[in-house]
Amino acid sequence: MAEAMGKEAEAERPALQIIVLGSGGGPMEDNTTAFLARSTAVGWKKGCLLAVDAGVHLGAIARILERHRLDTSGSGEKKVVTLIDGPFEGLQIPHSSSRANAAHVTRTLVDTYLITHPHLDHISGFVVNTAGLPGYRPKRLAGLPSTIDAFKDHIFNNVIWPNLSDENNGAGLVTYMRLVEGGSPALGDGEGKGYVEVCEGLSVKTWGVSHGHCIEKHSHRGSNVGAGRSDSHQLDPPRQRAISQSQHQPLSRNNSGTSFNASDHIRGDFQERMCVYDSSAYFVRDIATGKEVLIFGDVEPDSISLSPRNKHVWSEAAPKIASGQLRGVFIECSYDDSRSDDLLFGHLAPRFMIEEMKSLANEVRKHRDGRKRKREGNGDTLENPRRKPTWTAEDISPQVSPRTTRARGSIDFGITQAARKNELLENEAEEAMDHDALVVRRSVEFPLKGLKIFIIHVKEQLSDGPEIGGVILKQLMEYEAQAQLGCEFAIAKVGEAMYF
Repeated sequence: MAEAMGKEAEAERPALQIIVLGSGGGPMEDNTTAFLARSTAVGWKKGCLLAVDAGVHLGAIARILERHRLDTSGSGEKKVVTLIDGPFEGLQIPHSSSRANAAHVTRTLVDTYLITHPHLDHISGFVVNTAGLPGYRPKRLAGLPSTIDAFKDHIFNNVIWPNLSDENNGAGLVTYMRLVEGGSPALGDGEGKGYVEVCEGLSVKTWGVSHGHCIEKHSHRGSNVGAGRSDSHQLDPPRQRAISQSQHQPLSRNNSGTSFNASDHIRGDFQERMCVYDSSAYFVRDIATGKEVLIFGDVEPDSISLSPRNKHVWSEAAPKIASGQLRGVFIECSYDDSRSDDLLFGHLAPRFMIEEMKSLANEVRKHRDGRKRKREGNGDTLENPRRKPTWTAEDISPQVSPRTTRARGSIDFGITQAARKNELLENEAEEAMDHDALVVRRSVEFPLKGLKIFIIHVKEQLSDGPEIGGVILKQLMEYEAQAQLGCEFAIAKVGEAMYF
């Protein structure tokens, strides 16, 4: 009994900490995307912090440290000063000023910068800080090859910024780490297969996602606005079929590192896909416990993308959610629903966020159904999947009510025609169920129950009126109240620390 209780307590102990340095998407330059991640098992020690994006960095750390309380108890000539609250609670600091201690954190505790994509609001803090804080070894810049190439060609090129890297006879303050999309099969084993260790106690696996298209070469603005949507411009049927088919084609790389499908060249699609903006989604894993969080860079919805790749991420996430291994997702929702499709520029709005959450929920269902069929094949007894289950208020996210006065049809929860068609084709077994049973499963099953969705990259409006983050959160909760997926939405705030 005591051993079982000990294991349960160990399972509930936080394994991962995420510190929010920047949660916005502009235009305020002091709150652009940046996080710190660490394994709590490692403690506060050299190389324990992983920086995920760095639109802001050193200045944000200093501002957070200014709000800390200190424990200056101790004896001797040099007293040990320990932070006793805030995101850096428990950290011993060597200096008296917050700026000097921020430099200590960056110089000593942060070894690796994991960059989702090379846009300025995700990298400017890293670029500016690097030259001013040389240490005893180069900082590691990790990302997809396309991200590394962008730094080499367009940032550390002795024009925009000095070549601080250790390549091409640079200053040697930065070393590049190119990550393998989908993980390297030669690394790790078991559930950690494909993950690469990037700092003390943490490993990652990355997937490429799409962040719109170059508007110079396309009449649409950053994505395939209106494809398959009844309220927007329609593509010709052959082109639409090619887009739909591309979801299932293997990705390749051109010379610039930009992703495209190998079959696109045959379809005459190559030129259109040349200017996809690559971004990344990172599974960050605590090596000691296997617990994970998922952190997205900027991303557009699959339903209006010419290069839809989010489903690959959801397929990877589904078994981790089903097992309780993955408990938190950090994902952008830059605008509220008043923003039209053609002005999203490769970003999400609540109406598309709920589509993506439904896609994730479907992947979780498929995974759980697969496990049930496997157990059934082994002779296990299963509940009748068509039996109408019961629910209580406790079964639902505390942020939403199971009851709503809003009419079922008052908000459009429909996935676009193209996305719905793909979903139905891939779920023939589920479609075979009668309509009533399908409604019961989708409304009370709560496939994402317990999953926390932290909204990042909110673009401030800088006007009088309600805060845009609050508007986005309200819209998301209204969608969730009717979709009843079970996920809990929250807006990430600067200075917060989340534990998983």
